[in-house]
Amino acid sequence: MIREPSPPTDIDAQGAIAPSHVAFIDVEASGLGPQSWPIEVGWVFSTGDARSVLIRPADNWSMTAWEKSAEALHGITPPTLVTSGREPLDVALILNAALGGAVVYSDAPDYDSFWLFRLYDAAGVKPNYRLNDLGDLLRPLWDRQPRELVDLASEEAPHTHRAAADVLHLQTMYRLARARAAERLEDTAQSATPQSNTSP
Repeated sequence: MIREPSPPTDIDAQGAIAPSHVAFIDVEASGLGPQSWPIEVGWVFSTGDARSVLIRPADNWSMTAWEKSAEALHGITPPTLVTSGREPLDVALILNAALGGAVVYSDAPDYDSFWLFRLYDAAGVKPNYRLNDLGDLLRPLWDRQPRELVDLASEEAPHTHRAAADVLHLQTMYRLARARAAERLEDTAQSATPQSNTSP
């Protein structure tokens, strides 16, 4: 999975800076090691509902890469993946249909790129989208401490280590950052407006 620099942004009707076709992706995995593999992927656009799908392990994905510490976070078990997961090819085609042409952002692009590479490699197809770093999208919009944005978003959409919930967390961060950018633009416009002289 190849990462590329963020695309140019435009200005929406409210004056907030926004790419034209933004999506967010999150991948949960068997662990963090070099042989780890994806178990769940979720995605959502800048507005709308999230979707997610469990991934049935490919034959060459070793269970020695399954980490109990990761399972404790996401709560997904190997039997659940076997009974409820979709084949890697199905998941890859679903993602391509959903995200083709979108500008896709991840808050952990190095990890997510690796796990998506493993997914598409097992599927035998190529992705039709590329990952971008969420920080590149948010930094021009949010002028306060990054932790403050994370905490504000967590109040509305907590980060739970499940893919659907976590992409909603990213979506919320983006919405709050855009709102802050719109406030700054409005403040700048007001300060630039000449004040009328009411003196006699």
